[in-house]
Amino acid sequence: MRQAHTARTCLVVLLLLVLFTGCGTQGQLTSTASPAPTSSVSDTPTASSSTPTSNSSDNLSPNKTGTPPDQLGLHIDASDGVQCPLGAVTNGPPDNPGPLVSAQHGNNLVLASDRFTYDAYELQQMSDYVSSVGNPTTPVPDTLSWVLGGPTDTSHVISGGGYIYNCGIRLGLTNTSQNSIQISNAGVQLAGDTQQNNYHYRLIDICTIITSCKSGGGPGDCSQYFATIKLGTGPINTVFSAIPAGRDSSCGELTLNPGDEKTLYVYIYSAQNLIYSVVPQLVLTTDSGPNTLTLTDLTSTLAFANGGQFTCYALHGDTFVAETTPPPDSYCL
Repeated sequence: MRQAHTARTCLVVLLLLVLFTGCGTQGQLTSTASPAPTSSVSDTPTASSSTPTSNSSDNLSPNKTGTPPDQLGLHIDASDGVQCPLGAVTNGPPDNPGPLVSAQHGNNLVLASDRFTYDAYELQQMSDYVSSVGNPTTPVPDTLSWVLGGPTDTSHVISGGGYIYNCGIRLGLTNTSQNSIQISNAGVQLAGDTQQNNYHYRLIDICTIITSCKSGGGPGDCSQYFATIKLGTGPINTVFSAIPAGRDSSCGELTLNPGDEKTLYVYIYSAQNLIYSVVPQLVLTTDSGPNTLTLTDLTSTLAFANGGQFTCYALHGDTFVAETTPPPDSYCL
């Protein structure tokens, strides 16, 4: 019995020795194995100069255009949609827009990345596109991008002393009814929460890449009206509005007799660099009394930025250089 017990004990010890030896080997392999390689600089994904992550414009894409259906005998042509800036050059600061001087393409055309040197082919693409702005069949080159952003101050000055600063919309109005229509108010209703706008706008001085960038004057009769709306902050459905006015007091209230056609420029600005979601509104007075038209088809994003967020770049050779003091024949689009 003792010999059998001793034999069993030896067998158990032998098995334990084998087991411990194996575990020790595994432990040694684990502890001495080379550590997992760390990613080198070349392997680590980084934000390249062509896609800067700190300057995202994902929520600043231009608004879609649309024409709302006729209501209460009023046809509204809003084919350009809500733009930031509107593209209307005016004579005064935001609180006093003054008469329209000329009309350029709305929104901001910017360098799509923080790269400033381009080859001859890329520069030719830029020049061809800027020369054909307004032609919907001409594709935007990858080097450029359209983004929303109306300045919060009067820093956005063009050649000749005019200002391009407000977001807004051009409304072509036609009275298709048999009765007079008065438009006593123009406004926007908040459709969402506001957000901070920290985007940096790399505007380009188009006069340095094309041969001509002149602008002309606008008509001077009472066929054009203007309403300037100052935005604040508030809960969803808050309405900010203004009374449309002509070029001078002799134009009177915005009234359309049967068959009349007039244009209403609705300027919208903010003193803060915020992004808004809004729905335009018009208050009409007809024979049936006042009515509010909420133009849901024109629900849009408005974006505003302070002067420090805009930089105008002029082309020198093959490189865009920041203009500290834009020359008199400049135009930053």
